[in-house]
Amino acid sequence: MMITSQLGGSAATRCGEAKHVAVFFSDIVDFTALSERLSPYDVMYLLNRYFAQVGDIIEQNGGFVDKLIGDGLMAIFGIDGQPDAPLRAVNAALQTLATVDRLKPFFASMYGIDFDIRIGLNYGEAVIGTLGLAGHERLTAVGDVVNLASRIEAANKDAGTRLLISETLRDQIADKVEIADFVRVRLRGSAERTSLFEIVGLNPEIDAELNAKRPRETIRQGGRRWIRAFAEDELQPHERRVLDFENYDIVVIRGSDSYCAFNNACPHLHLPLYERRSPAQAEALKLPHTESTITADLGLVCRWHQSCFDLLTGEIRGWAKLEQDGTRAGLEYLGDISKNRAKLIVYPCRKQDGFVWIGLE
Repeated sequence: MMITSQLGGSAATRCGEAKHVAVFFSDIVDFTALSERLSPYDVMYLLNRYFAQVGDIIEQNGGFVDKLIGDGLMAIFGIDGQPDAPLRAVNAALQTLATVDRLKPFFASMYGIDFDIRIGLNYGEAVIGTLGLAGHERLTAVGDVVNLASRIEAANKDAGTRLLISETLRDQIADKVEIADFVRVRLRGSAERTSLFEIVGLNPEIDAELNAKRPRETIRQGGRRWIRAFAEDELQPHERRVLDFENYDIVVIRGSDSYCAFNNACPHLHLPLYERRSPAQAEALKLPHTESTITADLGLVCRWHQSCFDLLTGEIRGWAKLEQDGTRAGLEYLGDISKNRAKLIVYPCRKQDGFVWIGLE
């Protein structure tokens, strides 16, 4: 389910109904101190990249991104009555933490920061409906289950944990997850102590069932390994798709009568040329976004320093918007970009049997 549809027409039909849902709250550790060390541009880029990846994880697990509040994110699982919503919420939380762990080295090298998050999950009955001024309505959840989820997330700080869930959620999935420990805490606004549980993973058989990935079909031909990407009709002319591989991402763009594929990383700044989320989705989530662009003669204009690459050869067609010392305004700390003459990594594409294939070697 796409975020654009979740925030659009489907939301307008909800007048208010009680449902049992799992509520997901996340927050960035010490974000105020972190943001004071970075430029406003870097803060927004960091948040944009983080939220875009977490939003994908939420959607892939059948969740709904309710709102972004500064560095915090709230999501709901089970809006449409999915029986496995509690398990999906936990799976999304674990995948989010794994994604953050993969982002840590990048943020450390780029900004010299220790980036981490905390997540709290709760399960219970909430009122689901649309709220907001005319023309700005959005689907949301209200009730104690939401407030408690936020307080559970905050409890991670004192507990020294990253992921805590409520007892009511634990009861739904106790035989499907690995629990490291439990803590007894007095949540904000409560006089009584509450049991919270630290989750470290899914049971292996549940993980294999829930997260099984079908391997892409591969053939060897002409001394090259070809991977079947997707059916031709899945991508319309002038649309793009970012494909996830283990060690890198590949962007595929469909032209009028051909396809181009390239590594989704600027070879000079090692930053993504395209985000996974489309501009429409980014706008719906109020995320800042800029786009690399494709010229009529198959040139790729990098969104970071506006240099142009040839999509057929990967060669640099021309530099643009660099200072006299070769740096990019706002990214001076990266040094003289013009000294790096690396080409864009491109991959051959071909059509066969109604599918698009990409040659990787």
